[in-house]
Amino acid sequence: MNAKKTLASFLRPNWIIFIILFLIPYVNICALIAFLFSTIPAIRRANKFIKKLEEEGKLQNAAAELTSSAAKHYMKGKVVLTPNYVFCKKRGYVFSYDEIAWAYRHTNTTTFLFIPVNTIDSIYLATRTMKPTQVASMGKDKLGEIKNVLIDIYNHNNNCLLGYTDETKAKYKSLKIR
Repeated sequence: MNAKKTLASFLRPNWIIFIILFLIPYVNICALIAFLFSTIPAIRRANKFIKKLEEEGKLQNAAAELTSSAAKHYMKGKVVLTPNYVFCKKRGYVFSYDEIAWAYRHTNTTTFLFIPVNTIDSIYLATRTMKPTQVASMGKDKLGEIKNVLIDIYNHNNNCLLGYTDETKAKYKSLKIR
């Protein structure tokens, strides 16, 4: 098993879709913009985290955990929780539980003429050195998967702040390394 290829194929976004969209004449500009603003940064993040794991000598362990049966898949496989890591598929993020300082759920509702049209639930994670960042999103969370992810993260790291309130935001700002 090649650990580097396993992690890279899971973390990096699928760029072939953007290439196919680019071949269609009417949407080629939109496809190019989407490719530039979503895929390239995710590929860079994935390479950075893979390199970090490789330097620390944890690459084989992380790949083995990702492919093991003990891994918990949430949000249609977009977030995978293993005994030591949180993997965010196609976003390029890998977090060890002890480095997560704050985790919360964010709901965004789109309205049209004051009528709710679309709801998107997201998970945001922050470390002491990284501001809160959306690591996964889905439509309306009817099964409570985001709550389960947050509870699992908290069970592995009791020092993690959960939820978005003014109090947790102030605590995170006091923890954050400038």
